[in-house]
Amino acid sequence: MNFKNFLMYRQISGGLRLNLALLFLVPVLLVFSTQEGFGQGFQMTQIVVPGNTSGTFPFGLNTSEEVVGSYIDSAGATVGFLYANGKYTILTAPSSDNYTRANGINDSGTVVGDYYTSNNRYHGFFYSKGKYTTYNENSKESSSIFGINNAGDFVGAVGEIGEPQRGFINIGGAKTEFYGSGSDSTFAYAINSAGEVVGQYIDSSGNSHGFLRSAAGKISQIAYPGANQTWAYGINDAGVITGAYYNSSNLPYGFTYIKGKYTSTDFATTTGINNKGDYVGQYYGVPDGAVAGYLASPQAFKLSTVNISGNQQAQLWGVNDSGVSVGNYVDSTGAEHGMMISGGKVTNIDDNNGVSTVCFAINAGGDIAGYYVDSNNNPHGFKYSAGKFTDIPGPAGSPASLANGINDSGEIAGSYIDTAGAIHGFVLQGTKYTALNVSGAQGTLGRGINNSGLVTVQSFDSKGYFQSWLYNGKTFTAINVPGVAVNQVQGINKDGDIVYFVSDPYGVGHAALKQGNNYFIFDDPKGSNAGAGGINDSSLIVGSYIPTGKSVPEPFQGTE
Repeated sequence: MNFKNFLMYRQISGGLRLNLALLFLVPVLLVFSTQEGFGQGFQMTQIVVPGNTSGTFPFGLNTSEEVVGSYIDSAGATVGFLYANGKYTILTAPSSDNYTRANGINDSGTVVGDYYTSNNRYHGFFYSKGKYTTYNENSKESSSIFGINNAGDFVGAVGEIGEPQRGFINIGGAKTEFYGSGSDSTFAYAINSAGEVVGQYIDSSGNSHGFLRSAAGKISQIAYPGANQTWAYGINDAGVITGAYYNSSNLPYGFTYIKGKYTSTDFATTTGINNKGDYVGQYYGVPDGAVAGYLASPQAFKLSTVNISGNQQAQLWGVNDSGVSVGNYVDSTGAEHGMMISGGKVTNIDDNNGVSTVCFAINAGGDIAGYYVDSNNNPHGFKYSAGKFTDIPGPAGSPASLANGINDSGEIAGSYIDTAGAIHGFVLQGTKYTALNVSGAQGTLGRGINNSGLVTVQSFDSKGYFQSWLYNGKTFTAINVPGVAVNQVQGINKDGDIVYFVSDPYGVGHAALKQGNNYFIFDDPKGSNAGAGGINDSSLIVGSYIPTGKSVPEPFQGTE
């Protein structure tokens, strides 16, 4: 049986599923840094209102990272929310007919939004200190408020339901209504302190176009290059615009725009942005590609290249507290070798039983866990200690295994395939194997293990979606990174800090880190498809990335 390419995946419309035909070996080849520098990263917070059934949709935020939006509850009603300091406040406007949206919030904490009533009209509202105040642009038409700045100026849309909507601006009580183009339906979504407004208009063919309206009233189109449709949702005082677009394949992406430069954010949408550069939006997460909200806060990571002379491609998977790292590389002949790097010196770690070798983890004593691949392309776990290889075959009768993690006591975490072809994780203590199986999962893989015996675990379900877990010897706790679709957990240190290979719904790889309850995603600015394989007790991270202009990975090390 061939277990190569175990974690390869394929994209499908509306989400992402994984190809489980060959699902056992190593994560997809994602990696890290070039010359020493600072990588772009974000602290990620998942925004999911408890009790939501069809997704959570953040729309606005302020400088204090208070987030507003809406969600669908179990009764099918649209309900507004305010997220602040880790807590959710449910917002339901008085007289609402099962429909309230919270759309914007300023630094004073004033929330704006809209609600629908049984007389077939929308009404705008302000919410402050527990009090709702209704706003109607006029007495005859529906009104919605979408954004508010720190001066209390606000924007929205007005019009009869079913008829073209008009955008409006209210600055100090002075109202201005406008169209983005001709008489096309127009929605003004956000306003900054300079009076610049962004939003969308919908043409006669039903296509969306983003726009920027200057304080003087000049309207410029915001159109992501090559996009079928574009929405402009947020703008901060620095003039950074956030939005979303459909590409030529009708896949949704978020974006940012500043001074003529568009940058994709690899999320399904990017909606609001504050003056610190934090932004919110939605992504396809787990389980099963569910729509979730996120808050992304900029974070820098210090990264440096690990140079390996003569290699064609290389990855680092583990590092111990002495800074000795392990991984694998491919030489000029195409042969794959396990390796150890200590003091800049590369030592081959090759199991003679195999045609190729990969080293995954190393402990304080220099013991290494990894696997070799035999001539039939089956992987077999091993422990390497004092120059000697010992097979880690899994329970009796297993045709294939991996040894992925090792702690200072010599306990090993890994995976094996049973005689029926099912995939299980394991912990090996001495000669005793303990199987790891996440309830309801189709397969489970053991990844890293720290000195406290905490194990990082990856599972996949019958639909091919991956999730990440932390196992404490009794229970599995989900540790999925917000903002991504594929979670591939890797190493763990003594403090419980955890690193990952993750991918967004479009197959783009990123490195990720969990510290306490905080999650971070980061990339190397000179490449793509980063992934973090190991972390030591000093929080030194190792992994790999693909440099710009190349197609194979190179190794990195870095710190937050």
